[in-house]
Amino acid sequence: MRATSLPLLISFVGAIPAIAPAQELVPHRASYDLSMREGDGDLIDAQGRIAVELRRKTCEFYELDYRFVARFQQEQELIVTDQQTRSTESVDGERFEFETKTFIDASPETAVIGTASTRDDVTRVALTAPKPRTVEVPGSLFPMQHTIALIEKAKAGARILETRLYDGDEEVEKLLTSTAVIAPVPGSGTGRDGKVAKATPSNGGASPFDQLAGLAAWRISESFYNSDSDPDGLPIFQTAYTLYENGVSDDLVLTFDGYTLAGGLASLDVFQMPDCP
Repeated sequence: MRATSLPLLISFVGAIPAIAPAQELVPHRASYDLSMREGDGDLIDAQGRIAVELRRKTCEFYELDYRFVARFQQEQELIVTDQQTRSTESVDGERFEFETKTFIDASPETAVIGTASTRDDVTRVALTAPKPRTVEVPGSLFPMQHTIALIEKAKAGARILETRLYDGDEEVEKLLTSTAVIAPVPGSGTGRDGKVAKATPSNGGASPFDQLAGLAAWRISESFYNSDSDPDGLPIFQTAYTLYENGVSDDLVLTFDGYTLAGGLASLDVFQMPDCP
């Protein structure tokens, strides 16, 4: 069991062109509570919490603040991991700036800082930490454009999306790819399969369910691969989640090497979109 394996959630068989700005991701703040669904022999329990804040301060960029804290209880020790990512991504999908810091038991473990740009089917990644270097890889989508591509394909009735993806990983040369299976959520547009909301804000405001009611939604089952993937075709990481047409996600299942975490929205605040032409 690798307790320190965390996804850069902030996620290619062919490069996908930049998505037209007709599809927008709504600025929002969300938190998710996760618990262990499955674990290997030495893992007794695990809980996690994800906090995401997506902002649009200007019409040109998405700004993401992401934090994933997880507690792993093993027979002889408790391990707490804390991944913090801040990133900026241009709406046209051409530029991506990122800084990810990982802590284990409150002690700094790693830091990955850099920028990436995509032009002419080539993605150029310039890292400044952990050590300066520049790498060029085949054209890849950045996280916001990846989400937009999923929504656009889902709206068009597609059921599979295969993409190259760059999410700020230090190991650029391993060429991360994603294969997503898309399925409409029964009853979406009126609610989440007829289920009530799981959480209501303590201030008495609208629950996450209320704020998502009436939106189209799809169940996404996504597998991630790179050069470390199993020769038999097993992915390095798998996730499933409900994706709403405004870019908000719910009902997460995260499958790592040796354990699975699952959970959903604990809180959601939706912000105003900027007034863009």
